[in-house]
Amino acid sequence: MAEPSTGATDGDVRWLSEAEMAAWLPLVNVAMRLPAKLDTQLRTDAGLTHYEFMVLTALSQAEGRRLGLSALAESANSSPSRLSHVLAKLAKRGWLVRHAAGRSAYAELTEEGFEAVDAAARGHVEEVRRLVFDHLSTRDVTALARALGKLGPALAGDD
Repeated sequence: MAEPSTGATDGDVRWLSEAEMAAWLPLVNVAMRLPAKLDTQLRTDAGLTHYEFMVLTALSQAEGRRLGLSALAESANSSPSRLSHVLAKLAKRGWLVRHAAGRSAYAELTEEGFEAVDAAARGHVEEVRRLVFDHLSTRDVTALARALGKLGPALAGDD
């Protein structure tokens, strides 16, 4: 693992260097704007929020198109109460069913739900390409994946 760079210190504060600030401000800008853009596209084209789409996507990619609720909450980076609310909404649309199995519970994507997420994914991937990947070279994508791969564990609390 590369050593993190260190900016100028002022007592206990390690200020960001000029190079770090040049990376940090655009990262924050993207982190704040990208979710809203993706949410708008999904609401307009598929009647889904980005969060709902991520829940459906997690289920569509799971073995048997089903996941335990705790695994689903973790996958969607969600609290159990928010997930429960969204699952009820998606179940009402006929896109998933909830099952209780002893002390645990899981959600299972229906065929109708799979068709909905599959249809939504087509416009979503075009928007992701338009907003992100159309602006990056293959080298940029590789560097981005490498850098974000290093940040993920720290954000998950595994640092």
